[in-house]
Amino acid sequence: ERGLDWLKGEVERRLGHPLAPARPFGFESNGDRFGWVKGVGDTWHFTLFILSGRIRDHGERKLLTALREIAQAHDGDFRLTGNQNLVIANVSKANKRQIDGLLDRYHLKDGLEHTGLRLASMACVALPTCNLAMADAERYLPTLLDRLDAVMRAAGLAKDAIVIRMTGCPNGCARPYLAEIALVGKNLGKYNLYLGGGFVGDRLNKLYRENVSGDDIVAMLEPILQRYARERNAGEHFGDFVIRTGYVKATRQGKDFHD
Repeated sequence: ERGLDWLKGEVERRLGHPLAPARPFGFESNGDRFGWVKGVGDTWHFTLFILSGRIRDHGERKLLTALREIAQAHDGDFRLTGNQNLVIANVSKANKRQIDGLLDRYHLKDGLEHTGLRLASMACVALPTCNLAMADAERYLPTLLDRLDAVMRAAGLAKDAIVIRMTGCPNGCARPYLAEIALVGKNLGKYNLYLGGGFVGDRLNKLYRENVSGDDIVAMLEPILQRYARERNAGEHFGDFVIRTGYVKATRQGKDFHD
């Protein structure tokens, strides 16, 4: 109602002194840093990719068993990320070899082998756990990603990060409305497809199609992804591309979300 100048003046009045001039800032990366990263001093951190944050033993992937064994040997701490992944944090230099050996034994260093799309994916739990859900999310996202991964690799986009999120209802617990590609559950097996969110989370997306099924989702996205691979500008993110090429209009502010 009053604007930025009024807000700045009010803050300065309450502080009792003027604020310094704004300094430029830009995000150099987005998402989690997978694998080993050097910490402060002699400490190290290892970030695990965990699809939808679900830690369990499934088939030959013994993730729960592995983390229990790592926890017994670990002399640091564990941290949950805002993208549903897990950081084995503050690993001491003396203990790094043992932790690294356990990661090798349980084949947990495969994060960077996934497509950029899968690494930037997120889903809420949805059906059957959440009583607000109208469709699957966590249970269906792996199947959808398998099909879209094939599209990404065929288009030469395997290592390109595109933020994709899926929820079972409009409440949006996986932050779908900020994603470059979002699927919001509308009914059993049906989703609203949104496009055009900002890669770094600085722009809401826009509704592209209503009530689409799994087969329709892939059919709709495949030609757009192929065109993105052919026609994108240098450094252009997918969310910016679909706006520039007219698939959706940019959402400049919240009240324009439904326009």
